[in-house]
Amino acid sequence: MPALSDDDGAARARAVLAEAFGADETGEEVRVWAAPGRVNLIGEHTDYNAGLCLPVALPHRTYVALRPRTDSLVRLASAQAPGETWTARLEDVGPGEVAGWGSYVAGVAWALRE
Repeated sequence: MPALSDDDGAARARAVLAEAFGADETGEEVRVWAAPGRVNLIGEHTDYNAGLCLPVALPHRTYVALRPRTDSLVRLASAQAPGETWTARLEDVGPGEVAGWGSYVAGVAWALRE
């Protein structure tokens, strides 16, 4: 699968956000960020023998579109899980406290808040 252009990736992220949560009533602008993909090339038994690995950057990126909130509610949607959303409050997030794919994203928000 070829990598999306930055414009196409941002547009797709915005579309997923709008489809999952509709228009924003607060007037806050949707913000989009992207992170490059990568793979780690490792050899046999490397992971537990203190061996080396070779990270390789990929042209593919992960795109995130968000609207700021004034409360602690985290609401997530993913292009990889159409029609599914994940919701939690930051005060309920912590190590071992929430489950599912959204816990990875919410965990970052929780750690930044801490």
